[in-house]
Amino acid sequence: MQLLKLTKFSAVLFGLLLGIDKLSLAQEIVRVAGTDVHEKTALIILNGFGDSRKNRKKQKEYFETLDYDFFIPKYKVRKSLDSSVEKFSDFYEKNNLSEYKEVAVMCYIIGGYVLNRHIEKHGFGNIKTIIYDRSPIQERAPKVVVDKIPFIAWLTIGKVIRQFAEADKPPLESTKGVKVGLVIENKATPLMRFYAKTSNGYGPYDFNPYHIDPNLDDYFHTILNHDEMYVRFDVIGNEIEHFLDKGRFTDDAKREVYDWDMFEKIEK
Repeated sequence: MQLLKLTKFSAVLFGLLLGIDKLSLAQEIVRVAGTDVHEKTALIILNGFGDSRKNRKKQKEYFETLDYDFFIPKYKVRKSLDSSVEKFSDFYEKNNLSEYKEVAVMCYIIGGYVLNRHIEKHGFGNIKTIIYDRSPIQERAPKVVVDKIPFIAWLTIGKVIRQFAEADKPPLESTKGVKVGLVIENKATPLMRFYAKTSNGYGPYDFNPYHIDPNLDDYFHTILNHDEMYVRFDVIGNEIEHFLDKGRFTDDAKREVYDWDMFEKIEK
């Protein structure tokens, strides 16, 4: 049993250490077709701490099939959250995103925080659609790694992960005129399975979508964990496309929490 725990910990640690390479090699992606953007919609994807070159390749393959100019910036700055917000705002300006008729944004956890901070400072502008990837389990990951393996957390990600773990994360005060969708993960990643006891010790998990973000227009619960959210567009792609087009998810989208042990290893 002790050997099994050590093997699992080694795998988790190796994965975190790979983060140094994954984040440094993940390249900024900008795909713009043509020059007249004033009647077009731009799609921005704000990746979270699960960002990697491999995941961006999968995202690029998927988003290239949609009829949008799309942007996957490198915005996270090791030294601080404030610098990360500023870097994203600079990216928005540098790529003339305010020139588009509309902008839609898909955010992975910290990406949603950075977007909200950007909006609080600069306003919505032409941002008309936001899809937030949210996870009551995975959102504890920054606190877990800061509490359990602080040096590794600092080495792989920098000060920004501790700042994010400690930051208040209120939703926007109002999103009038903007369509807001939530995708709520219902499965733990290997990291969170390994630290399930620590995570559970922080208190109960709240999967009520209206507690997560009262601004929502629609939501659904997904079988995917956070790692899978970057690559399993065969599972969530249809819902993303429907929300971008209609401002709501499909009638078949699952709007009840999955009735299973979210910390069990489940392959779907």
